[in-house]
Amino acid sequence: MHDIKEFNWSKATNPPLEEYFPADKLDRARYATFLSRLLAQEGFDESRPDEEQKKNYVLNLNAEWGAGKTYFLKRWSQELIVGYPVVYIDAWQQDYSDDPFLTVIAGIIKQLQRQAKFNITIPKSAVSMFKAVAPAIAQGLTKKISGIDLDELHTLLFSDEEIEDDQKQNSNKLTGSDFSPAVKALAQNLIKDHEAKNKSIEVIKSKLADWVCKFEEQEGKSLPIFIFIDELDRCRPSYAVEMLETIKHIFDVKGIVFVVATDTEQLQHTIKSIYGEGFDAKVYLGRFFNSRYSLKRPVLKDFLSVHSDTTKFETAYLESKNIELLPRTKTSETTLANISVVLDAFQVSARAAIQITERITAIIINLPSGKKVDVLVLAILFCIHEKDHPLYEEIINGRFKRTERGDENKIIDISLADFLQKDISKEYLSAEIIYFIEPQRYISTFYNDNFGSKENSYSTGNYPISLSKFIKNIFFRAFVSELNPYDVWIPDSDYSLTQLQNAEKALAQHKIEISPEVTLLWLDYIYIEDEYNKIIKEHYRDFIELSSPLDYMGDS
Repeated sequence: MHDIKEFNWSKATNPPLEEYFPADKLDRARYATFLSRLLAQEGFDESRPDEEQKKNYVLNLNAEWGAGKTYFLKRWSQELIVGYPVVYIDAWQQDYSDDPFLTVIAGIIKQLQRQAKFNITIPKSAVSMFKAVAPAIAQGLTKKISGIDLDELHTLLFSDEEIEDDQKQNSNKLTGSDFSPAVKALAQNLIKDHEAKNKSIEVIKSKLADWVCKFEEQEGKSLPIFIFIDELDRCRPSYAVEMLETIKHIFDVKGIVFVVATDTEQLQHTIKSIYGEGFDAKVYLGRFFNSRYSLKRPVLKDFLSVHSDTTKFETAYLESKNIELLPRTKTSETTLANISVVLDAFQVSARAAIQITERITAIIINLPSGKKVDVLVLAILFCIHEKDHPLYEEIINGRFKRTERGDENKIIDISLADFLQKDISKEYLSAEIIYFIEPQRYISTFYNDNFGSKENSYSTGNYPISLSKFIKNIFFRAFVSELNPYDVWIPDSDYSLTQLQNAEKALAQHKIEISPEVTLLWLDYIYIEDEYNKIIKEHYRDFIELSSPLDYMGDS
């Protein structure tokens, strides 16, 4: 057996010598290594008794949409092909074909021919039989359309033992001489077709078994043969089901391992579309697979860096368009990490995460010169829009109101910030958002009330703030009705001073440090100085409602 070493996908591959794959940012290589060793052992194990050394095995690789199944399967297959016979089939690209068998067998022959040092062919007669199907049965034609009585055909084809008891006891049961010539002819063709197809299957299975044995002897190749089936959940429902049936009943040859990649939940919906909502699709799928391996949800900040246009968050792009974003960050990766903190907290799906990031990008692209926006306020609104649209409408239209019973059974109002946080776990609420702040860029000396002015000694760097504080003190401000919402979190505000003077005073009198408290003080100053406080809920509503019809459909 070929020794499978740890796969290393930390770097991109080098075309044209090999197919191009970017660096693995989702830490998938270790899963491929683990599964390779498992499946190699399941498909061929010399330590088992001779008659049990080779086995047929079918693994369902389960991952939600957008989690990188295709990248994973393709790069995994390229790793294995060095020491094993490997076939990769994109089922979705082939589902225009009416016969999944032809898709699989054509892929096997074409790809194994390039790897084998022996002849890989199947008799044309064996393959051609899969194209011949009795149309009256296969297409479900009725008597009205075809002129053939299907009840008569059923009675002729099946023996008395297969007919229900009440039908057997019917004294008026038809005899062979009572059937029309058309029904008799179709029945004979069906029987012949069925017999020929069974013989074809036997021939094909014999050929596959022969190839397994020859690969076992071929220098440089080890068993089992790996066959990867990708994109099955994107296929037509009938085609997806027929593909599974084909793998189960025709390609169940010892020494061959199948890996069928699906979004299993989506595949279950596909099956129910055929058999009805009450059908137990989970149990049904269990018939086809020996085991299921579910790739865990990817870390969103890494996931988004793969699927998003990061250039739109870079300083060079923003300066070229003369637009500004908050949070300011030193790198686009930090911006995506900040957005991911919000998306993780609201537990949106991988698909929704991509869509929200794409919509934020679209808003940035469409910002006129001189304009600005807080992308984290957008991210929270998009999450609410995605998960609870009525709540979004209440917030954006200023109608939000919730109450609860407090001390002494009194009815008290719940703030928007508290309401949003009650369904977010402490782990996510404490996650940090990072702002890159250059204090000297804004101001050299602070207004310091009766003490005159004070030199700005704050250092440039990454200033942190928790998501909880962001929701309470920043997101909240755009959607409250008070004339001066900033005072809820600025200490010692003096109403005789301007908002900007109060912000300077708070910074001047605080300990010089980088801390969440200082981050809040600087954000207050930046919001006022750069006029982010003038972006009101009506503006955010326009941003959201203009971009929300944009749906991400997948990478081309």
